[in-house]
Amino acid sequence: MSKFFNNAVIGNGKILGCLTDKGELIRLYYPNIDYFQNIDKNRLGIVHEGRILWFDEANVKRQHYDGNIVYTELNTENYEILQRDYILPTKSVVVRTLKFNKKVNLFMYSKLNSDVNKKVSSMVVDNTLIQYCQEMYMAMFAKNAITKYQINNSRYTMQNGELSSEDYVGMSEDSAILYSDVNEITIYIALENNLKGILQLVEWCRNQEETLLCDSTQKYWNNYLKQFENNIVFKNINKIKEKKIIERTILLYALVTNYETGAVLASPDVDENFERCGRYGYCWPRDAIFINTALNILGLKRITDKFYGVWAKRAQLDSGLFEQRYYSNGELAPSWGIQIDETAAILIGIYANGKYRKLETLILKTITALLNFIDSDFLSKECFDLWEERKGKHLYSTASIYEGLRVGKEMLSSINMGKYKNTIVEIDKALQNIKDAIINNFIDSGALKRSIDNNQTDISLLSLAVPYNIFSTSDLIMKNTVGNIERDLKLPNGGYMRYQWDSYVGGNAWIISSLWLALYYFENGEKEKATELFDWVTNHADYLGFLPEQIDRNGDDTIWVRQLSWSHAMYIIVKYKLSNDIENGMKGNRNG
Repeated sequence: MSKFFNNAVIGNGKILGCLTDKGELIRLYYPNIDYFQNIDKNRLGIVHEGRILWFDEANVKRQHYDGNIVYTELNTENYEILQRDYILPTKSVVVRTLKFNKKVNLFMYSKLNSDVNKKVSSMVVDNTLIQYCQEMYMAMFAKNAITKYQINNSRYTMQNGELSSEDYVGMSEDSAILYSDVNEITIYIALENNLKGILQLVEWCRNQEETLLCDSTQKYWNNYLKQFENNIVFKNINKIKEKKIIERTILLYALVTNYETGAVLASPDVDENFERCGRYGYCWPRDAIFINTALNILGLKRITDKFYGVWAKRAQLDSGLFEQRYYSNGELAPSWGIQIDETAAILIGIYANGKYRKLETLILKTITALLNFIDSDFLSKECFDLWEERKGKHLYSTASIYEGLRVGKEMLSSINMGKYKNTIVEIDKALQNIKDAIINNFIDSGALKRSIDNNQTDISLLSLAVPYNIFSTSDLIMKNTVGNIERDLKLPNGGYMRYQWDSYVGGNAWIISSLWLALYYFENGEKEKATELFDWVTNHADYLGFLPEQIDRNGDDTIWVRQLSWSHAMYIIVKYKLSNDIENGMKGNRNG
């Protein structure tokens, strides 16, 4: 497995850490959960016979969660290692407790991410290694005394564990420290934005008992989970793994949410080498409407209210449009153009959220943007598709405009029908023209096709019924479309790919594709089929309870992003539908 591949995540909503399956800390985001990534390398090793046995090259015995605390068991040569990692709920501190089966000389190497003009410096103060770059200060320390340290160029001498005690004046992006004769040690990695603050935080940590910190962190996450115990998604759970996925979803969202803006990251997975995933540590408006639906189901409406009331206002362009993706604070992230469904998604989400009277200006601007994006043929203007791969006139894009305008009309009518009479009339005309254009341009052999010039089967065609309601699920056009999906998109492993001849990362089964079809089957009254697909997804979660983006087309291996918020959202949505149906059935039986 690539070392750039996230296996577990820890955090508190302000600071986010990513761990490999061997417990290596490969990313540490501060002062926000999506930027900056402050570490380049952070390695632990045991000095053994003139060389270093690195933890990231050791054998993994086991890794598991307890709440949002990660335990990793390793062995290398004759050394057994138990590592415990967590981040304090209210402070920007990573706590790493290490236990060994015998005394070791522990080697620590740290290299800051030095892309910012290479302006990284280091110093050792009071048995604490402090590395800093402009407004970021990171302290690494233990209550044990440092035996030896080297500032700058330690990478050239560290392979044998021999440090030269050099303390260079100047730029020092990498440093190393050594602790001798330890059976058990707790290492703290603290972050602050100034020297005074970091020294105060170090002093505070030194005055704490680690076992009490761990207990309080465990209690915090246990109490956090307790508030969801009576939620409907926990009812009628058929498998232990279901409960594990739901709990992991709740705990994941707690780590990847910006609580100031309500934005949830698409994933904490950011592979700088693009070996095992893309760069997903951003907020997509499209993903957000599904994630916010899940958050509302879980009773976290305070977050969704923030998203539309704070984030959306910050992110919206003067034109009323929304770009492809953003940072969680609402600032524009690296993007490659307008995808109109991202803009429509905001209106759809606001309507579903139910609180829109205070968002009148935002709603009107968004409606205007959608109306302006309708071409002379009453289809969406050319833009990138849902999958962000092809530019053209796509059915999903046009359908999203239709649904956005439909719910926009409902909201304007509710806010002030008289004031917006002319706009409502304009919307009504647009809706009729768009639906006629869809029927005239996107039907081939009685079924929907993906684009005006492409008749490939695509899972997103389900959107015309779920969630956009342009056609009923029982409409012959939808039934024919679903028949094509079953024929063209089902893979040997039982999951469903995105579209016909998908070649992205080999063309695998996507969790959202399989759950999207499950949602269609449920809404069409085919609940057994919906349950089968839901169970397939349940069985393909990883051993930690995370739902990835993809599952290998020929097997069960996780492919690409490991923790995808959209996958988790669809799981919650489908589980809610299934649970609610059971609940209603039980009520019906009791009343009968």
